[in-house]
Amino acid sequence: MKDEKKNGKDLGYNVPQLSIIVPVYNTSKYLNRCLASLVEAVDNTRYLVEVLVINDGSTDNSEEIIDEYCIKYSYIKKFNKMNGGLSDVKNYGLKRVKGEYVIFLDSDDYVAPQMYNSMLLKAYEEEADIVICDIELAYDDSNRNSVHSCIVPFRGSMFAKCIDLNMMPASWNKVVKRKLYDGLEFPVGKNNEDIAVTPILLARADKISVINQPFYKYYQREGSIQNSVFDERRFVIIDTCKMCIDSIDKFDSDVQEMIKGSIYVHQILSMAFYMIRKEHLLKRYRYLKKYLERVQDEFVDIWSNSEVKEFMTWDSKWIQRGRRMAIFFMRKKQYFVLSSFWGVCNVLYDYVYLKFFK
Repeated sequence: MKDEKKNGKDLGYNVPQLSIIVPVYNTSKYLNRCLASLVEAVDNTRYLVEVLVINDGSTDNSEEIIDEYCIKYSYIKKFNKMNGGLSDVKNYGLKRVKGEYVIFLDSDDYVAPQMYNSMLLKAYEEEADIVICDIELAYDDSNRNSVHSCIVPFRGSMFAKCIDLNMMPASWNKVVKRKLYDGLEFPVGKNNEDIAVTPILLARADKISVINQPFYKYYQREGSIQNSVFDERRFVIIDTCKMCIDSIDKFDSDVQEMIKGSIYVHQILSMAFYMIRKEHLLKRYRYLKKYLERVQDEFVDIWSNSEVKEFMTWDSKWIQRGRRMAIFFMRKKQYFVLSSFWGVCNVLYDYVYLKFFK
């Protein structure tokens, strides 16, 4: 292992080639698994790595677990700070990293042993500013696990392939050159913080490379923000999406259109189509009205965006027709009609798809 570590120095590096930022807040139940996987991945890399584990005011025994790893592994550094939320931790970490490349790791997730070595090797071999890997949704019942690709293969440029995904914003499956973060901050006090930053990083990159291996294990735990009961706090995505769109005016018009399209389809409309849609009729109507009125106020060009128009041509003819009708009702602000229409669609889905195709 020591000989492998020297390889980083042999390449002329006196500072870490990779900085891994691990935000921690009351995740002691999962933290051992997370840090153990990280250690194994670092031990399997030939590169110089530093790990910043940032304790964001945890009240459980997370700090004790962090201390155990800091004692055993000199490349792991602990930082304690007052609780400020995930964005605040990420900004805090970015101000302290020394690595040429940076990546994040959520403390309830874990990684494959080959992740960091493979991604850094790809970065140096292809002179990439960003390297992205696939994601595996990991459940307690491994039979439910599923893999999400980090690209859409049929798109044109690599930027187009990477931007057009619902999980595109994730900061933990991307090794990013630290300089790309210059002048950027995650929005403090907001969830869905990555959407305000990641599209800009991708647009700034001269070269993006991908590895179609599910190195990152995104643990689906009960009680997490993504798996909790739906409520209006999820509408914060409008704020973070707006922050991103307000920051892209320096890019070419086609890049702006693709970023907006990804945000409109996979973040903004996705909230209505796949989350609010699941609620009961009257609740669905109230959510749709409040959410979509804000959407149409904040994103005045949403219906003219080329990616939104293309969204209506995906999948089977029946799904295409359903999407066109749903968007027609949205544009006309007929939210109760839309809520009723989706109620019928939900019943048909449960009867036809779940009965005959599951």
